[in-house]
Amino acid sequence: MIIAALLISCSMSAQNIGFGLKGGINFSNESCGGSIGNYVESDKHEMKAGFHVGAVASYRLSPKFALEADLMYSMQGYRDKITVLGEAILHDEGFNVTSHYLTLPVAVKFYPVDNFYVECGPQMGYLLSKKGKLDNWENDNPFGSDTNRNFDFCIFGGLGYEFDNGFFVEARYVHGLTGTVKDVSGHRNRNLEFSIGYMF
Repeated sequence: MIIAALLISCSMSAQNIGFGLKGGINFSNESCGGSIGNYVESDKHEMKAGFHVGAVASYRLSPKFALEADLMYSMQGYRDKITVLGEAILHDEGFNVTSHYLTLPVAVKFYPVDNFYVECGPQMGYLLSKKGKLDNWENDNPFGSDTNRNFDFCIFGGLGYEFDNGFFVEARYVHGLTGTVKDVSGHRNRNLEFSIGYMF
């Protein structure tokens, strides 16, 4: 909202403002954090493939710098081998976790040469839903409103290339700074994004 207010308050020429769409694939994970209720996790999570899609707004500050804000839906998560403690004790069960986020990354982009850029900035995320499922087993979801942290704050860095016809390709690494689980301090999002987009 602050970035939007600054952009609106500035006297900008129309050719400096761009809007577009982008989407792509995620390779996501969460850093390990111990146990969640009766679920005892391993000491190493595995990456999970997902996707992201959304809208882009960009303002070119100068030939070398630009600001960009995205509004994205992002499907993330991880896979793990866990032990379940309860009426039946299960060891090394496959555990598939899927998280659905609405994210707002704000990037400062630097163009060292024409069309090629490097970028970095903060990202705010809001958790829409999160579910963990054991492979081949009927089980309760260990993640709920009393377990999840809904707000996620991250930083990211990346690079990309803009083609003259409006298309662009981009890669970002997103590093979560806030925990995703209330009672387990070690869970933080890690996400590698590969995107393709088009600016109108």
